[in-house]
Amino acid sequence: MRLWLLDILACPADGCKHYPLKLSIFEWEDDSAKRILNAGESYAKGDVGNMKKELKGSVKVDKAKEIVEDELARSSMEVNKYISLFKEKVNSIFRNVVVDETGASTQLINAIINFNPPSSLDEPFEKAIYLANWLAFKVNVQSGILVCEKCGRFYPIIETIPHMLPDDLRDKKEDKEFLSKWRKFVPKKILEAEGIT
Repeated sequence: MRLWLLDILACPADGCKHYPLKLSIFEWEDDSAKRILNAGESYAKGDVGNMKKELKGSVKVDKAKEIVEDELARSSMEVNKYISLFKEKVNSIFRNVVVDETGASTQLINAIINFNPPSSLDEPFEKAIYLANWLAFKVNVQSGILVCEKCGRFYPIIETIPHMLPDDLRDKKEDKEFLSKWRKFVPKKILEAEGIT
């Protein structure tokens, strides 16, 4: 699951439909954890070159015209409008990652959350734009859990796929296997509600 999905996923339960959901990451797909750690080291040194390469032109920053076009905005925007959108996406995506149990993305997510965009396109803001786009769109959560804070339901992420099914369509056996496998990371409240100790 790509992190950008946190921007659109809502609880599918009848009568709930709560947004946003909270994400706990248990493991990253294949080499994603290593790539994230390497990106963290590079970002700390002020280098976003590898992120730019992976984004393959999907992020365009024109400092002279003060215009940004990226995957978060999905269109070209003047920087004064983009700043509001950037803050909104930080809130809807990155603030809803409750924990990364691998620790790989924690530093980068905190860097995005704690970044305070200036009123113009300076170099640190440009780097934060590349970082946010790369982390939202280029790495996959292999296993994790999405939790609805309103109704308390959980939705497992299994082999990168969020299983966003309403109660009547869920595979209870699969849910129990998932919860048993990841019990050390699953919130106690969910384990107790599902009868897993």
